[in-house]
Amino acid sequence: MNSRLVCRNQKGLVLPIALVFLVVLGMMGAAAVMITGTDIKISGNYKNSETAFYVAEAGIENAREVLRAMNAASGNKKSFSDELASVTGSNGVLDGYASGTDDVALISSASLGNSSYTVYLTNDDVDGSSNQTDSNQTVTLTSVATGPIGSRATLESTVKIFDFFPPPGAITLLGNGATFTGNNSGDKNLHGDDQCGTEPPKPVVAITHPADLLGIQASINSSKPQTYHSKDSGGNDVTALTDPDAISTTISGSTIASIISNYGTNLLDAHDLNDLVKDVKSLADTVAPGGTAATDVYVGAPGDTRVVVVDGDFSLNTNGAGILLVTGELTFQGNIDYDGLILVFGEGSMKRQGGGENNIRGGIIVADTRGPDGIIGTADDALGPPTMDTSGGGKSNIIYCSTAIDDMIGAVPPRPIAFKHFF
Repeated sequence: MNSRLVCRNQKGLVLPIALVFLVVLGMMGAAAVMITGTDIKISGNYKNSETAFYVAEAGIENAREVLRAMNAASGNKKSFSDELASVTGSNGVLDGYASGTDDVALISSASLGNSSYTVYLTNDDVDGSSNQTDSNQTVTLTSVATGPIGSRATLESTVKIFDFFPPPGAITLLGNGATFTGNNSGDKNLHGDDQCGTEPPKPVVAITHPADLLGIQASINSSKPQTYHSKDSGGNDVTALTDPDAISTTISGSTIASIISNYGTNLLDAHDLNDLVKDVKSLADTVAPGGTAATDVYVGAPGDTRVVVVDGDFSLNTNGAGILLVTGELTFQGNIDYDGLILVFGEGSMKRQGGGENNIRGGIIVADTRGPDGIIGTADDALGPPTMDTSGGGKSNIIYCSTAIDDMIGAVPPRPIAFKHFF
């Protein structure tokens, strides 16, 4: 046979080559199936773990509200010691989420869809997690969640009581160049002495800069000075007629230092005050745009307090209770009552307009914190001149009331200050 003919006959190679291709394609297909299956499993596991994470997070949020309610009903609203003692088991030690714990869970096996969570309460690391005495208003919540197909997540959140510093006066004006305008109605009453609690008497108007005091006192003296009330150091009732220095005064350096030490806020620092704006906003039930009126947003009621922040001008023309923070100009008018804390930071201007009967029970703090660029929260934040104008007619009662402030604080869930996720 001719060897050249044999070499040229390649028909027998087609089948082996085809078989090789089939084997390679089969292996690629099998690999693709395996990779797809693995991806599906990974995706499913990720989804389940994410579900468990969000369930644990829901447990933390629920526990914050449970802890708030317990604290509001306790004998000491400025400490978590009562709450820590209430969850300690028979061994007398806070074990929290630990093997063999006999602690009473703050929330036990709460269901959320086909998942569930349990939340434990311990002290924070500073006091020592097993310590039943809370010295710094801070505790730790641990939420353990079980999600779909046995997925689990554990979250730990350190929370602190939202304990606002006591206002130095019924009306506190922070910043150089403060102005106060009183009205000429003899029916009004402005009280610095605590009308619903046992706190020491305060001035009606407290300011930060001594150079502004004479102007403030002159304005008070020209606007029915007998309607401004407080008590002197001996506990005697005084008015702006009998003791003008007890009615309006400069905040002492020791008071400012005490607030810095105990609450971390410097009343002379616009950045600190604007950080406080951020804290309040993070806890707000409602954040409304400027130009809103109280008739457009629920501002709470006694027993149902609300934290409301308005980014801009606001008209308070209906009853409310809680914390109201306004970054623009606040006007209040008509026959209204407000119980709690009113903060006018940012533009730092508050005015009463028109007649009617106004009753504000709690405390008012006004500060222009914008700085030269007119925007709060920027590098050039600085205190400008705050303005308080109550020159409208009718009654304009402003009454320092520690109970209204305490009730407001008790209505705010403890704020998270640290967070950990354990896989």
